[in-house]
Amino acid sequence: MRQTKSSKPFVVGLIPARGGSKGILDKNIRLVAGKPLIAYTIEAAQKSRYISKLILSTDSQKIANVAKRSGLETDALRPAHLATDRAKTLDVVRYELGRLQKKLQRPIDFVVLLQPTAPLRTAKDIDEACAMFLKNKKNNSLVSVCDVGGMHPKVMYVKRGDHLVPFLETGGRAMRRQNFEAVYARNGALYLFTPKQATQGDWVISKRPLMYLMPRERSVNIDESLDLEIAEFFVRRAR
Repeated sequence: MRQTKSSKPFVVGLIPARGGSKGILDKNIRLVAGKPLIAYTIEAAQKSRYISKLILSTDSQKIANVAKRSGLETDALRPAHLATDRAKTLDVVRYELGRLQKKLQRPIDFVVLLQPTAPLRTAKDIDEACAMFLKNKKNNSLVSVCDVGGMHPKVMYVKRGDHLVPFLETGGRAMRRQNFEAVYARNGALYLFTPKQATQGDWVISKRPLMYLMPRERSVNIDESLDLEIAEFFVRRAR
């Protein structure tokens, strides 16, 4: 269900934050420019004009306590089977939507999945993506991306034995980068989808999602320690 002229859409903001992290210990609550990583996502979501209900999905009481200090409380922790390395985001989404729909007295129009590892996404990004999604009613999903820039597939290789092979058949040739077709990568900041897509699809994003383009400086996704340093640089520069 989408917005009508006489009603405001009911939009759920969902922040998935698992406690275990192999790459960076306690990644979701690590300090970035003096603030817990997850706090940036919570604050952006709270400023959104579209998000009607914001929920945190976590298996960690430590994360829940940090989120509470940022104004977001959770009434229950995620079950252990949804907190393993093999647990799928789709299963977490279905679990949380099932819990929420039992409590609500109205249907959910769409969901905004907000990963705490993308601290530079803003409330404006959320709202522009929501407006785009509402305007294009035939689409069941939207994903945020950034231009890959110089890291184009045409200049990429894979290792085969002790030598390199072009990633693409047309790669490995001398070409002017100005002639490259624009290529975009998911930046992990925004995933918008309908409950139908989440319950009936094999992933929250459909095969032909809408695209919300973000600049590379707001597309930092925390995966390793270097990403924390890059994010801190951009956070401090924006202040």
